[in-house]
Amino acid sequence: MFRIKDALRALSIRWVISILLLVQFTYGLSTIAGTGNIFFNLHYLKINSVLDFDSTYLVVPGRITNGLQDERYTKEQVEEIYNKLKNHKDVISFGTYYADNIVLDTKTHPLDSRLIAEFTKTHVGFNDPFINTIVIDENYYRLLNLKLSSGHGFSAQDFRKNSTQEANILAGSYFKKYYKTGDLINDQYRIIGFLPDKYIVNNNTSNVYLKLDKAMILPMPEDRYNDYNLMLSRLHLTTILKLRPGANLEQLTQIIQFPGDDVKLSLRNLGEDIRHNIADNTYSEIPQMVLGLSFILFSVIGIVVTTMVSIMIRKREFGIKLALGESTLGIFSQITIENVIIGITGIGLSLVHFMWKYKRLLQFSREMNLASPLDLKMNGSILIIIFLVFMTIISISSFFVYLFLRRQELKSLIGGME
Repeated sequence: MFRIKDALRALSIRWVISILLLVQFTYGLSTIAGTGNIFFNLHYLKINSVLDFDSTYLVVPGRITNGLQDERYTKEQVEEIYNKLKNHKDVISFGTYYADNIVLDTKTHPLDSRLIAEFTKTHVGFNDPFINTIVIDENYYRLLNLKLSSGHGFSAQDFRKNSTQEANILAGSYFKKYYKTGDLINDQYRIIGFLPDKYIVNNNTSNVYLKLDKAMILPMPEDRYNDYNLMLSRLHLTTILKLRPGANLEQLTQIIQFPGDDVKLSLRNLGEDIRHNIADNTYSEIPQMVLGLSFILFSVIGIVVTTMVSIMIRKREFGIKLALGESTLGIFSQITIENVIIGITGIGLSLVHFMWKYKRLLQFSREMNLASPLDLKMNGSILIIIFLVFMTIISISSFFVYLFLRRQELKSLIGGME
């Protein structure tokens, strides 16, 4: 406690230099937090897809001119396309899905206020809490080959129900806080298992994906599966294929394309999409990386130089302490405490600055829960990155300060400027 009080007194004496270091730490660590988010997200995208990168292909539409309800084609023609895919030698499996939202019933069954707050997406204009949901057909469920964290998966019977009946669902791991297997949501959706903490495609035309920890997966009701308009829409927008290596993409593209259809379809590899996304964002972060490394370098230089100046100004103080029995290590620890206090204060200010600067984006990321390079957050992983950078700066600067302090002689210190 004595050393901390002494450190605070010393910092108040050299307050100008201390404030300059604080400003440097505030903006530097805030930049590190932003860059750390980007690279954390890129790492997450690389290893946490529920779909296999190399074998998964998405059916992607070009420009849609006349909508998706086309009377020129029939339900039988759509089914014929899927039959051709099913029998094609290059197709391992395929399936379709659509994205939906389940609004939580807060009137019939009171819910935990934290649960309501977590799923109320005011940032995007929704006042009622809802859960992002992926509705999948039976083929897609087999393609996913989900490894559940607990519970069990769907049976064939789950895909034979209609949309008004009670449905079994798979819920994200977040729901374990409030539900267990067998519990009902909205008196209609029964939880039978919990999903792994991965992400899934929820839009074939986007390079952002849905995290499953706060989402749900439902079996597609039979009446929705057989609805022609939904069937045509799924063909154009949300068909997923798992292909063998070296698959004939040109031939498969011709199979999925209606003759004369205004919606031109193509096949896009999921792995190539994500790797391209990762590479683009890595290159775009190079200036930020340079800025972050410059911050570390100048922080080390700043701390070393200001500490050396402080030592020279306080030579007599330190000389007297050494004469009275204080060790060089004790003096060094006193100076290190001063620098640590500046650094910890800088960490606090940098977090405040980061959350103020990215307030809207942080709220959007929390509410939408999407996997993307710009999914900014302030969680334990980012705090660890900031702490490691801080410890690197303190360790390196302390090493040089210690070397400088060891070279000082008692005689020259006592004859200091004080």
